[in-house]
Amino acid sequence: MNKSWRKEDGLDKKGFTLIELIVTIGLLAILLAMIVPRINTDRYYLEKISKEIYYDIKDVKVKSMTSDGVSYSMSLYNNYYILKMGTNTGIKQYKKVELKEDFELLYEDQSLTFNYRGSPSQAQTITIRDIKRNLIKQITIVPVTGRILLIE
Repeated sequence: MNKSWRKEDGLDKKGFTLIELIVTIGLLAILLAMIVPRINTDRYYLEKISKEIYYDIKDVKVKSMTSDGVSYSMSLYNNYYILKMGTNTGIKQYKKVELKEDFELLYEDQSLTFNYRGSPSQAQTITIRDIKRNLIKQITIVPVTGRILLIE
């Protein structure tokens, strides 16, 4: 009578219970969450915001070349910039972009405008700087031609 009731029912299989598996996987997930370093998104943000500014400058340039009687400009500030549209009735802001904390804009002239031929009012270099990590991206607007360059 040394027989176990499990052997008689065919339940003598070795393995883990569902609860044991859930607890083990849960503990592994907690350990991995503590070990894996957090991804720093600031580098990606610098890339994203510099491309957004680049495309907004191109937008102002193209609209200045194609719009009759309407002027477009970009106003730069330390931690944001504004796109403006000027008509006979006044100037309207149509886009405002604020930079994240620890990012700043450095520029030579606060206002950026283009004429109907796509030439800027003056040469300009805009620097987007990550203050914490001291990384920069630059956007240069070439005089006369109006070429816009994004420099790493």
